[in-house]
Amino acid sequence: MNDQDRKFKELWEKRKTKGRWKYGLVHGSAFGFLVFVAINLLNLKDQSISEVYFNNVALSQMLTMVLAGILGYSSVKWWMNEKIYKRIADKEESGA
Repeated sequence: MNDQDRKFKELWEKRKTKGRWKYGLVHGSAFGFLVFVAINLLNLKDQSISEVYFNNVALSQMLTMVLAGILGYSSVKWWMNEKIYKRIADKEESGA
């Protein structure tokens, strides 16, 4: 097993012990918030920062993106990491 696989395996084992919901809350909400900020950066050329980020439309957009990150992104990412982890564990078990 190479160094990168070992690091991934150790990190994923730690994250897995904390649970899927905590993983989703931390990583999914961060992803959703970053997407919200990035998408609205384009609007800053025409509007002020308070018009873009600090109004009711922005609040509902941010909540939607954070929720989508928690439910969507983190679910897909969890599934992908599980597949990678299983592949590494199988490779380690076979001695490759």
